[in-house]
Amino acid sequence: MVVDYIEMLTYGEVNLDANPCIVPDCGHIITLENLDELMSMKEFYEYDERGETITGIKSSSEPFSISGQKNCPSCRGPLRNINRYSRITRRAWIDEATKKFIVWANAKFVPLAAQVKALEEKLKSYTQTTRSPLSPLTSSGSQLSPLIFLGSHVDFTNDQGDQIQRVRTLTERTEVFQSAIRLRFTVRRFFDQVDKKQQPFSQIYDLVQDARRHRGIQHNMAWMPDMLQLRHRLLASVMLMRSDYAILATFLASCKDNKVKVNVNFSHQRKDCVALVNECQARDQPANKVEGHLFFARFIALERGFTDSMPEGSAPMISAHQHLDEAEALCIRYPEQTAGMVSEVNDARTMLRDSTFYMPVSNEEKAQVYAAMAADFRGTGHWYYCANGHPFTIGECGAPMQRSRCPQCGSMVGGERHQLVEGITRANDLEAQFGALRV
Repeated sequence: MVVDYIEMLTYGEVNLDANPCIVPDCGHIITLENLDELMSMKEFYEYDERGETITGIKSSSEPFSISGQKNCPSCRGPLRNINRYSRITRRAWIDEATKKFIVWANAKFVPLAAQVKALEEKLKSYTQTTRSPLSPLTSSGSQLSPLIFLGSHVDFTNDQGDQIQRVRTLTERTEVFQSAIRLRFTVRRFFDQVDKKQQPFSQIYDLVQDARRHRGIQHNMAWMPDMLQLRHRLLASVMLMRSDYAILATFLASCKDNKVKVNVNFSHQRKDCVALVNECQARDQPANKVEGHLFFARFIALERGFTDSMPEGSAPMISAHQHLDEAEALCIRYPEQTAGMVSEVNDARTMLRDSTFYMPVSNEEKAQVYAAMAADFRGTGHWYYCANGHPFTIGECGAPMQRSRCPQCGSMVGGERHQLVEGITRANDLEAQFGALRV
């Protein structure tokens, strides 16, 4: 029986004192030297000068640094139950679970983004064609809730959830609002599902910390924020803001048309915008950071239409202009990641100046990005990892013909004449995950 697959030695020819053997669950006998090489032990552990004895653990292993779970060289059986390699196999398992999370999140986000875009267009059309949606009868003839009537008063000073619930109650027989709110709740569920606490690494981290506390271990385990995939959570945060803004802006426009008195306070929304901006700053996400700046100004402009406490030169107005200035600066600094967003900044300035109602609809460049994500999800092109481990795609034949920037961190991606730039690696694992979905 061959036990050394490098020198093709049998069990009887191996010096077990110098090179002992390991028997995995599959029952095949493999030398320690062979398995150490197969598991790339030297990439994760420090060795002595002779390269024989482990002297310590390397500082850390990078996310997605392991190509996948290693298997028995004879039968391809799993090697994950061998204690000597548990650190490596668990690292690979976390990577694999995270990649599946990326695939799932993309599959959920793409259709949701299209639905939110359609929602904005539908509400914009509804506002333009139905100037009195709060009148006693809807276009279908059904009576609206009696809670809204000419000269009544509506309070919108609590948090976003309460405000949306108020709209739901006051428009209970208006299908355009009810369908919009149902979609908003779907977006909210997606936002909760892609929260960092729901991700594989975060859940394992919490379990380990809990186990350490029960054992009386006080030292905290090192946190690895790079393992968290926050792109879809940031996208979901923006999508939730878009949904809330579209619903509230349409409803408030109806209130103004019907001379309904409204007490408005969007401080909770502005706080979320600032949080989004700060997180995007820490994560090098310029496009989503621009979105945070834009919605801060939009909610100020929307609130300004229902209050006399925000004249030009007031603190909220100064903050709104500062946010738009920062958004414009980001568009100039990152033209590729923020393509088409300069026009949104200009529209927000107009709305802020005139206190006019404006429904932002995803620009053409954003639509192309989402269409590309959908196309990549269906299996066209190829997936790659940038130098910092962020997944991206190259369409058409899947080979690079031009350079670009990673949409998440801004590092160089792509290449020229079918040659990838340095640091780019093929994401065969992600392609296999997408292919398995058969969409």
